[in-house]
Amino acid sequence: MCLRAVVVLITATVLSFPFSGCLGRSKVSRSYVLDPMPAEGPSTTAAVTGPLVGIERVSVPGWLDRVQVTGRAASGAVVTDEYSRWAEPLPRGIQRVVAENLVLLLPDRRVVTAPFPPRDAVAHRVELTILEASRQTDGTVLVEARWDVVDQAGDVLAKRRSTHRSSPSELGAAGAVAGLNGSLALLSREIADVLRPLPPSSR
Repeated sequence: MCLRAVVVLITATVLSFPFSGCLGRSKVSRSYVLDPMPAEGPSTTAAVTGPLVGIERVSVPGWLDRVQVTGRAASGAVVTDEYSRWAEPLPRGIQRVVAENLVLLLPDRRVVTAPFPPRDAVAHRVELTILEASRQTDGTVLVEARWDVVDQAGDVLAKRRSTHRSSPSELGAAGAVAGLNGSLALLSREIADVLRPLPPSSR
């Protein structure tokens, strides 16, 4: 999986942090963004005219909604890496990546993110609440989420609670971000499986 990082060199005192695998007098600060899953086939430029899927703003707990990349200590405590930061708010990054994943997984659908333009008649809205999205002490990256699929009339068509883990090979924050990409890809596939058989509109 591709990771994009903006690197800035800063000077700091020696610190020990669970994400880092080395110590030194100079630390490198990196900013990360989440990446969607890779395309599985050739891209197409044909216009998509299928029903519109809307991804609502994503809700995350306060301990995740911060600029630093976070993880879990053996005690369950939340740990943060001051030298590994998100280049965009994590809720926005998750919303963007899930939407981009669904574009790939549902090529016959148009996918937009909230706020939706008034002219867009969204056939199905995905309401996503993230409960956990961090690296665990066993090295895996865990994503737990509650999500609903809602139609134009406001009726809930599906209600799910999902748990997905990935095992990145990279160490440190780069591995945590890669693992989050992988777990969000699994979550996106589950959402796509629910959306795929739905009719264009339930009206």
